[in-house]
Amino acid sequence: MSELSFSELVDRVIGAKKPILLTHTRPDGDTVGSCAALAALFCAMGRHPAVVSPDPIPRRLSFLSDNEWFSPVDKYPSDATVIAVDVASPQQLGGLQATFTGALAPAFMIDHHERGVAFAPRFLRADASATGEIVYDLAVELVSRGALTAIPPFAVNAIFASISSDTGCFKYSNVTPRTHRIAASLLELGAEAPEINRLLFDVKTAEILSAEGYVASHVCSTPDGKIAWVLVTNEIRASLGLLDEHFETAIDVVRSLEGVEIAMAVKECSDGKFKVSFRSTGLDVARIAASLGGGGHLRAAGCSLSTKTAEEAAAIAVEAVKAAL
Repeated sequence: MSELSFSELVDRVIGAKKPILLTHTRPDGDTVGSCAALAALFCAMGRHPAVVSPDPIPRRLSFLSDNEWFSPVDKYPSDATVIAVDVASPQQLGGLQATFTGALAPAFMIDHHERGVAFAPRFLRADASATGEIVYDLAVELVSRGALTAIPPFAVNAIFASISSDTGCFKYSNVTPRTHRIAASLLELGAEAPEINRLLFDVKTAEILSAEGYVASHVCSTPDGKIAWVLVTNEIRASLGLLDEHFETAIDVVRSLEGVEIAMAVKECSDGKFKVSFRSTGLDVARIAASLGGGGHLRAAGCSLSTKTAEEAAAIAVEAVKAAL
């Protein structure tokens, strides 16, 4: 697949008449925020965008998705321009792969993951902390070219949310000086940073707190404590009366344990496969995930494994980490 220049990306965005924006599976703040911001930009240009997610949007991100752009429709126009946003590989489209194929196949991708599998012409900026940084650059250029008179306030907030989400409120190693400069520009444009960060990081439902409590008391680790993981199966979720989205912060609980250098969350998917998420304080987990068919960032990556049990999936992941170490 071809790599797009930034100018080509802008041209394609301006030329998209019936834009459909796709998030990745298990949508996070970056993919949802970036899609929401792009939808606001398209709306300001007189288009009628739609955002489609393969999985339900988490409740904590409803402040970004509670609008008409995220409303499901029965049929998509065959001449729509489909754009994959923050999606690193076709597998991350989940069930959407069957719908968005043929005439509705993605026209192009906008992404920032270092490792992945391109499935459409792609604009990739691997040094961006979040896809939201790319959307910010797009918004600025659209204004510069006269396609927009100004960046809509909703887009300003959504871009800030995407960046804050993927940087852990600006504390992860993917933060660069440019990330802070973009954030400062968004603040100058009126981004409601305190409220956005409160909704992203400080507000948790009783279900999420219950899930975090379970994870905290069921962390497994290697004898030296450097590799730690937690298993979340369908049976465990059912026994607790919780959903997959309630375990979104499981990996954060695992990596908060003192001494942990590589944290993993092994979650059973509805189709019996297991999604493994990796977080690292130094090791290139994107390379590890890629060796297992996945991808991601230097310090945050993931893959899917087909095994009979969560324990088997964890064992494979642990051995891959040990080999890398």
